Amino acid sequence: MRFGLTKVAPLVLVAVGVATAAAACSSSDRRSGFDAPKDDAGVEAGPAFVQGDAPCVGLECKREKCDDGSTTTLTGKVYDPAGVNALYNVLVYIPGGTNGDDELPAIPEGVSCETCASVAVNPLVSALTDTQGAFTLENVPVDKDVPVVIQIGKWRRRLTIDIPKKCEENKVPKGDFRLPRNGSEGDMPHIAVTAGGCDALECLLRGIGVDDEEFVPGHSTDGHVHVFNGQGGNFPGAPKAGGDTANPLGGELWNDSAQLAKYDMVMLSCECGENNGNKGGETGHELTGARQAMWDYANMGGRIFATHFHSTWFKNSPQVDFQMVANWNTVASSSNSTYDVVESMADGSAFPKGAALADWLVGVKASKTRGKITLEDVTSSLSSVNAPAQGWIRQGENNVKYFSFNTPTNAPVEEQCGRAVYSDLHLMGISAGGQEFPTGCPASGGLSAQQKALEFMFFDLSGCVQDDKTPPSVPK
Repeated sequence: MRFGLTKVAPLVLVAVGVATAAAACSSSDRRSGFDAPKDDAGVEAGPAFVQGDAPCVGLECKREKCDDGSTTTLTGKVYDPAGVNALYNVLVYIPGGTNGDDELPAIPEGVSCETCASVAVNPLVSALTDTQGAFTLENVPVDKDVPVVIQIGKWRRRLTIDIPKKCEENKVPKGDFRLPRNGSEGDMPHIAVTAGGCDALECLLRGIGVDDEEFVPGHSTDGHVHVFNGQGGNFPGAPKAGGDTANPLGGELWNDSAQLAKYDMVMLSCECGENNGNKGGETGHELTGARQAMWDYANMGGRIFATHFHSTWFKNSPQVDFQMVANWNTVASSSNSTYDVVESMADGSAFPKGAALADWLVGVKASKTRGKITLEDVTSSLSSVNAPAQGWIRQGENNVKYFSFNTPTNAPVEEQCGRAVYSDLHLMGISAGGQEFPTGCPASGGLSAQQKALEFMFFDLSGCVQDDKTPPSVPK
C-alpha cells in the first residue's frame, strides 16, 4: 500500500463529467509488472477498454476484459480519521481521464453551495460505502499505484494502491482507507466550534481522530478547527464567540454572515442557558443581530450543529421558517433512558438514513438492539418537529431528541445546499462541559455509544446535501 499526498492546486472543484482530452494508449504505456494480455501467438492485445470508436484514456487503458464474465474489483472499508469506526455514505472513486495522474483540484475554502453532483472529479468508477463502511469498485484498472479518492463533503484523501489481480477481487488491507487526521494527509473542512459550559463539541472532533494540532483559538491561518469560547467555555486562549447584553455585536464569530462564511461548519456547544444577550439581543431584536446572521449563513450553504440551549438560534430566530421547524417546550428537563431510531418520514414513507443509522449503531457496538440506543443527560427542549425538519432519535411518537433540515427551507430540493441539525443529546454530559481541552476529551477513537451516535450525524452533516426521502446515490 502506498499513500499519495495531494498538493493544493489553484483551481476550483469541477463538476462530475468534466471533459478530458483523448489520447491513444499503446503497449508502451503499460507499467512493468502489469503487462497487457497476450493472444495464443504471444502477441500483446490492444487496449482493453474502448468507448465506441474513441481510444481509451489514462487508466481506462488498464482495465481488463474478462472472458468468463467476471470483473476486476477493489473492495474494502472506509474509516473515520481515528481508523476505528467504519463510515456510511463515503464516496470512493478512481479518477478517470487525465485526472488519474494529476493532482486533484483544490476544494474552495469557506461556505459554498455544494451539491452531490459537484463532489467527484470525473470518476472512472465509483461507489458509496454501506452501513458497515464497505465498498466495492467494479471493473477497476489493473496497475501499480492506482489512485483512489475517499471523500465525504470536504473531507477528502487521495491514496494509491496496487491492483494486481485480473478478473478477481482485490482487497484493501483493513484500516488503510481512513479520512485525514490533519491537513498534510488530505483535505478537511474548516470548522468553527464554540466551547460551552455544559457541553464540548470540540471533543467530538478529537474523538473521531482529528489531530490536536488542528485545534487553534479563534480565527487563524493555522489549523482546521477554530475554537471560540461560548458562555462557560474554557478553551485556552480562545476569544468570545459572541458579545454580551451591553454589546451584543462585540464577539468574534456569530456577529455577521461574513465572519461565519469563513467556515464550512459551525458547531455550537450547550452554554447552560440561551444567553440571548450575546446572540443579537432579545427576541424581536433588529434583523442585523447574530441570529439573523446565522440564518443567512445556513442559506448560503453553511452547516450548523447545535446542542440543547442553542435551540435559541431556531425558536428565537427573526425568520419564521426557523422558528417553525419544531414545537418547543417551555421547560427542558433531563433524563437517562432508551430511545428509538426513527426509520420513517412524517408521511409514513421510509427514511433511508434513519434505517442506516439503526444498522450502523449495531455495527459499531453502540446499540445492542437494532433501532434502540441508551442515552444519558438527554434534555426535552421540544416535543415534535414540523416539515421540512426530520427527526432521527425520539422516545415514542413525539419526544424528538435529534432532528435535521436542509436550507433554504423554501427552495426546491435540487437548490438546497445548507443544512442545520439540533441535538438534545449532550456529547460530554451536562456536568462535563467547560473542561479544558484536550484533557477533558475522549482519546482519538475512544467515543462512547452516545458519542458514536453524534459521530454518525456529524459526518452526515459534513456530506453533500440531498433529499432525505431517497437513499444516497453515487455521483456519476
